Amino acid sequence: MRSFVPVLALLLATPGFPAEQADGQARHDSLVTRLRALAPMASHWGPAWGAIYHAALPWYERWGGNPVHDVDDWMVPPETYADELASALEQGRNFLAENHGALIPLVFAAKLPDGRMVEANYWLTLPAGFPREGGSFPLVIGLHGSGWLGHKISFVRQARKDPAGGRAFTVTPIDEAGPWQVDFLNAYLDDLQRLLPVDPDRVYLEGHSLGAMATWEWALNNPERFAAISPRAGRGEPYRASRLRNVPAWVIHGERDETVFTGFSDQMVGALEACGGRVRYTVLPGVEHNMPDDLDEGQVVDWYLRQTRSHESVPADSRDHLGLGATGFSPWEIVSVPAAIGWKSDAVPRADRDASLLAVRRLFDHVHALGERVDAPVVMQLDPKTNQTRFWLPKPKSLHARPPDTTAAAIPATRALRFYFRGPTSDALAHLARVTSEAEAAGHHVRSDVWITPLSLWPDTPGYVAEYRVEVD
Repeated sequence: MRSFVPVLALLLATPGFPAEQADGQARHDSLVTRLRALAPMASHWGPAWGAIYHAALPWYERWGGNPVHDVDDWMVPPETYADELASALEQGRNFLAENHGALIPLVFAAKLPDGRMVEANYWLTLPAGFPREGGSFPLVIGLHGSGWLGHKISFVRQARKDPAGGRAFTVTPIDEAGPWQVDFLNAYLDDLQRLLPVDPDRVYLEGHSLGAMATWEWALNNPERFAAISPRAGRGEPYRASRLRNVPAWVIHGERDETVFTGFSDQMVGALEACGGRVRYTVLPGVEHNMPDDLDEGQVVDWYLRQTRSHESVPADSRDHLGLGATGFSPWEIVSVPAAIGWKSDAVPRADRDASLLAVRRLFDHVHALGERVDAPVVMQLDPKTNQTRFWLPKPKSLHARPPDTTAAAIPATRALRFYFRGPTSDALAHLARVTSEAEAAGHHVRSDVWITPLSLWPDTPGYVAEYRVEVD
């Protein structure tokens, strides 16, 4: 056990160390000592409670911190919570059982497949009737958006809103950095299923914004783990949508979202419908990026609990058929690109992210103004000489039977040099310069503009996947 006295003495002896901070450190160390001494009490009420206490008792030591009032005012200050928890155990009382409906902060720690050690804290709400002899419960995992990255949490006596209504375990992990990492999330779910009596056929996943993107990505990577998902105000990877053919999805998005445009949810919904997936789509009129307080979460949970995990074989992953080698590149090839009709943006500087987002939003708005949904990816046309980009959005299939739209432009059929790449766009453009000489030597005259179709999330990261094309004569 760590000795706290020398540390405290050193702090007190440091010139300028505030007495108030020293008092806070002394209280923290005293509480840690009490909680460590109470560890043998963890299993006093049986293994079900014991597993939770083993994750609850270390929480204050690792995540409680100082000063006293360092969490949102609707949370119990960590020192108050730690003292109440310790006092109850010292009196032989099951504190967690006395606080059903509370948000309990717990610790998660694991070694990932690549050897990294990760630690996180998270909230757990227990279902009514827990523990139940020989019984299991559904689990709802909620992934937060970027506004909660590294957010300080503590004990909450009564969840302000428990959408599960006591019908399931609900958990909210706190991401310390972002974006969410799928290997971390898989290790986290493994730990939850070890810790809690979770019904593996009734695990449900939802998330908002950054959490919605992680919901799509995690479910696409591991559809066999989930009975249903509900991404809200996010974007996904439509080219892989067939992976979710057996995983029902309820997609929710605000009509006036200026942070993550509704068109991105359109794309995922259309891709799921095209592959025979079961998808519900709710666009909330007048709602911006954040979900409204009156969103009927209970209705979503009702829907969750009517879904059970599919045991059919998982569909193949389209990503595995791109031919990406160890370097991240597929072999280049000459392909025929069919003619298309769509709308194009004005040219914007490639480095101007805000101007690029505005250009994409205007394309989406045009489709929505026609009463239709976006059903294709946005394609970037990059002029390497000027470093200017135009964005193209193909006309939705639902509009093909209508009279021609005079605002749309025709893209003629052509032949192109094409390859796929996983990694930053700058590396792909450098690679293109190398393979252009190979194509020229093979008798193909390569034009200058580069057409880039994003396939995955997080542009210009090591995991970013896109299609790259240049027209050839």
